[in-house]
Amino acid sequence: MNNLAGSSALMRLIIRRDWLKFLIWAILVGVIPVSMAASYIKLYPTPESLRAFSDLVMGSPAEIGMLGFVYASNVGALTAWRAGLNGAFLIVPVSILFVIRHTRSEEQAGRSELLGSTASGRLAPLAASLLVLLPLNLIIAVIISIGLISLGLPATGAWVMGLSAASVGWVFSALATLVAQLTESPALARTITLIIFAFTWFMRTIGDLSGAPGSEGWLSWVSPLGWLRLTRAFAGEQVWVLLLPLLLTILLSGVAALLLYRRDLGAGYLPVHAGPAQAASSLNSPLALSWRLHRNALIIWSIGIAFFGFLLGTVGVNMSGFVDAPQFRAWANGMGLSNAGDAFLFLIIYILGQVISAYGITIVLKLYSEEKEGRADSILAAPVSRFNWAGSHLFWALFNSTILMLILGLSIGLGYGLNSGNLTYDFLRLFSRTLTPLPAIWVIIGITSLFYGWLPRFSAAASWGLLIFFLMLELGWELQQISPALFKISPFAHVHWTIQVSAQSLLVLTAITLLLITGGILGLRQRDMG
Repeated sequence: MNNLAGSSALMRLIIRRDWLKFLIWAILVGVIPVSMAASYIKLYPTPESLRAFSDLVMGSPAEIGMLGFVYASNVGALTAWRAGLNGAFLIVPVSILFVIRHTRSEEQAGRSELLGSTASGRLAPLAASLLVLLPLNLIIAVIISIGLISLGLPATGAWVMGLSAASVGWVFSALATLVAQLTESPALARTITLIIFAFTWFMRTIGDLSGAPGSEGWLSWVSPLGWLRLTRAFAGEQVWVLLLPLLLTILLSGVAALLLYRRDLGAGYLPVHAGPAQAASSLNSPLALSWRLHRNALIIWSIGIAFFGFLLGTVGVNMSGFVDAPQFRAWANGMGLSNAGDAFLFLIIYILGQVISAYGITIVLKLYSEEKEGRADSILAAPVSRFNWAGSHLFWALFNSTILMLILGLSIGLGYGLNSGNLTYDFLRLFSRTLTPLPAIWVIIGITSLFYGWLPRFSAAASWGLLIFFLMLELGWELQQISPALFKISPFAHVHWTIQVSAQSLLVLTAITLLLITGGILGLRQRDMG
């Protein structure tokens, strides 16, 4: 039988299951860069104002570290700068989740085995997933390009920018299919791929900060996220750079197909150790069982956060040397900070807090997957209340997110303090800074628990959608398109890295978290399970 037999039928099935999610995602990601360009046209109508804003951005090491260089003082180049890596944070995670959902998750659930008993080839699920996701990323590119052209921007730059956005989705979709062959667990596959995504962003950051426009560091050239910016849309386009993600996508997809063809259905290449025949006495409570479910993910996240944090702390010390210029020092002083390195670290701590809030969402949504797949019924059939069962997962959502922020503080503080020569002082101030985003993270967890308690079927879409909404509010506030009062709807507005966070704000956010979790548990107790 042809190994690709049945791919077209599986493609239709994937589209039928997720067409609405695909549509919303494509329109959202495609429209955001167009709205940014329209905002820049309105905010900076003259070449002088565009040049002044570009100079301001290039004088901020945090902006360069986060989004890269502004390669030209025009609306298109500013849009490519602002929307490029921001767009990657909307394109890449969703691409990863969709690919793993339709490959490894289907395999774990046993549906791939059922399909294999029909006239379906061995490689059909992998091929169908990629043949849906890769063209979908291309559709996003078309939406971006046509939207920018409609605003009067040059067509060449518009198409290069759109294809650059699509290319990063291609690379990480292919990477997700490869990682899905290595492990039996969809959750572990997602975690590994997202950690690699974060690491490539870090590589691009160091590469840009250690170089200059036109002479970026070599780390920018080995990172797929670096390629996204190195195409230089609207600033003397380097179209040939698009060949790099295309070739890498083909390579990763080919290796993934080879690994899939050679392994057994349901198996992975990473070793899995069989557990004991009987559960240990330590697993005789819902809290212990939920810990067992979330333990591996916490270990992987902890290792990644510790490694990432230590590198950031080390780079933070050297940052002052990288950006020892009058405009950088003035920017840091305007933030009330002693140097630009501190400002860069505070920004990264804030962003990683938002990333860890996404991790908290996944823990809470485990409640719905346990309920949907029938495992919750087995637990609740024993003398275990819904409060104890749900509370055990919510406890680990709050506890694990706190642990990750503490690990981030420890690693950044140690990395910075060991290199600065003033370990005690630098460690304490950076460690304390990592605690400020925690109440906002807890609020996100509380919102997810509220959605699960009352609207379990829509809890995933509502929780992820609201998190994206908060991030979009922040983006609109940064672009001066929404008022600070509207931005304050987001819990992150009250712990933003540019403000002095008050104890009152932290206490209010904590109280809101308790109310949200209480509301979620009340909803769970009143509704039917399943």
